[in-house]
Amino acid sequence: MTMSSSYVPAGYDPVTLEVLRMRLDSIVEEMGSAMIRSSGSPVITESGDYNTALFDPEGRIYSYSDAVQFHIGSGSVAVQNLVAEIANEPLHPGDAFICNDPHTAGSAHPPDTNIISPIFHGDELIGWAQSQAHLVDVGGMTPGGFAPGAYDCYSEALRLPPGVKVFERGEPVEWVRRILLNNVRVPTLFWNDVRSLVASNNTGIRRLQSTVDEFGLEEFRDYTRVNFEIAERVVRERIALLADGVYEADEWTEHNGHANDLYRVHCTMTVADDQITMDFAGSSPQTDGFINLSYGTLVGSVASALVPILAWDVPFNEGVMTACEVLAERGSLVNPEPPAPISNGHLTTGARVSRLVTKLLNEAARSSDSEVVWARTQGVWADSWTGGISAGTRDNGEYFVLFNMDGGGMGTGAQPVTDGLDCGGMMTQVNNSLPDVEMNEMLYPVLYLWKRLNTASAGHGAYRGGQGHEFAWTLHGAHEVTQTVFAPNAQVVADGFGGGIPGGGSGHALWRDTNVNELISRGTVPSDGTLTAGTRDLFEINQQGVTIGADDVFVEWIAGGGGYGDPLLRDPASVARDVADGYVAADIASRVYGVQVVDGDVDIHGTEVQRATLRSDRLGGKVPRQPVAPDATPDSSAPRRDEHGWYCPASGVRLSSREDWRADVLVRTSVAAERLSELGVNVRPRDTKPAVLLDEWISPECGTLLETRIRVAAQEEVGAQ
Repeated sequence: MTMSSSYVPAGYDPVTLEVLRMRLDSIVEEMGSAMIRSSGSPVITESGDYNTALFDPEGRIYSYSDAVQFHIGSGSVAVQNLVAEIANEPLHPGDAFICNDPHTAGSAHPPDTNIISPIFHGDELIGWAQSQAHLVDVGGMTPGGFAPGAYDCYSEALRLPPGVKVFERGEPVEWVRRILLNNVRVPTLFWNDVRSLVASNNTGIRRLQSTVDEFGLEEFRDYTRVNFEIAERVVRERIALLADGVYEADEWTEHNGHANDLYRVHCTMTVADDQITMDFAGSSPQTDGFINLSYGTLVGSVASALVPILAWDVPFNEGVMTACEVLAERGSLVNPEPPAPISNGHLTTGARVSRLVTKLLNEAARSSDSEVVWARTQGVWADSWTGGISAGTRDNGEYFVLFNMDGGGMGTGAQPVTDGLDCGGMMTQVNNSLPDVEMNEMLYPVLYLWKRLNTASAGHGAYRGGQGHEFAWTLHGAHEVTQTVFAPNAQVVADGFGGGIPGGGSGHALWRDTNVNELISRGTVPSDGTLTAGTRDLFEINQQGVTIGADDVFVEWIAGGGGYGDPLLRDPASVARDVADGYVAADIASRVYGVQVVDGDVDIHGTEVQRATLRSDRLGGKVPRQPVAPDATPDSSAPRRDEHGWYCPASGVRLSSREDWRADVLVRTSVAAERLSELGVNVRPRDTKPAVLLDEWISPECGTLLETRIRVAAQEEVGAQ
């Protein structure tokens, strides 16, 4: 955000405001560096699954690192609940508190462990340093802290509420340390990571104290308050650009660990002037599976979408979320009560919340006359972590737990000006990174056979959704492991926007009794073509306790992002490049994009004929009455609104004068997995009701694909399936 004098109240120096703001941002980044340099966990050092933050004495955010955004809510709840819990207890420099319980401390799930330390100026409490990271194991019924088999939160992990003091006056609280290490599978790694979180906080404490000494306490408080107000003002101005109204949408969480059911995540978004209310009433009740979402992470999941869409250049502090109210019923999927299990709510239901907010903001931006917010529309991100946790004993007798951070390699949604990022991560992961193959092979007894892009995952469009990746490994240095998996984006995949096609799904397979070791002993690189297997079994969407042996091969594929715009508006040269790069097969280039590629070059006439044929096919064989303009831009298939109603920018034809244009255009509905398979996009079929459907809305005049939407069949449709 560029500081403008119009935002600065009289009597305040804009240079000082900016210096102080950047100083706070620099401090939380340095805290993260201290954590990385002192941690021994690749989850932190290789993949950046952590956050650092500074809070004021009441728990309002001074500054927040940009590592994992949904920790915004969980970190805030942890600090605020700690403040309430220890209100009358003495505090000292060097104290540190530990908590990880989603129900009482707001954590995303139990492995996300908070260390919170008080910051003093003299004898006065002036704030809190907070560091949070995913610790490799926190006890419970399954290694790694994810428990698909859990029916309650007591089975999932050692639960630490706010107020547990783990360091006092700079020294470990020995009896607390003993209890903690007695309940985890990898105690040395666990305690080292706790110490790295303390080191991170100590760095923040020293730097904030020196900052207050430099500026003076009163000036520090005044200027941080003004920075809160400036951030809030900018966000409110952006909200005011959206079209006022009430917008509703659904997303669906798949499989709760026990049953292959679909669980509704519903939100009603009300935009009124410069205020947004997100009301999640109508979401499913909490379930007895591990997909329930803590309220703190609900807020963070809302922020994960809201911040990059509306506050993309606003430094994050307490003011950013002030204009957004988040409501959720107690006892629901998005605000559960004990004993609801909760160990994967953030990567399942939380990711659905971010996707849902993206869809709602897309609708509000679509109805706006502001080009600024229209430019923030996008294909929906895959936004779900495909997890694999392996645990066992190495050949040397050492026990290990591998939480494979390759699961973060999902594709992002396409944008109005460019393709989505391949392997870009979740929307909440601003600094997503994937582990090096060599690092995983050095630290764990696995040998990778391949790691490549999943070309059946990208949502097609005028701009393509980002691709996920896929990989395979076999054991190398261990005879057997126990595997836990979760693939929350298998059946209900990410939507496109403005005619973009939804992205593909995720999943896992286990190839039993392969010839992998024979191939390696012969010096042959194992591949799809050379590997044989006794069986090739598909895992359940969520499953635990599967044994993998030394002759088996584990395969995982990651979901892709939704496309943006009608694929027939994609630049033919870009399609030809995709074919040459192996991103798109030649038959998909023809059947989906209408591009004929001959000897690597675009057949211009053949492409014109093929695209005309595909538009006619959309209209049931009729010739479009209005042609698409030759200079139609990639973003011109999404309906736009003016004083006369809705129209298609690609051709200029009028679509509707109603509030909802969809009632006046053609719609084709099909089973999502079947239809997307025709388009070269891989989605897991759903073999039980309700069905997952794909709606495609088409302009009846020009044959432009205006919109697609993944939808779960309504109750009245079930009998007809």
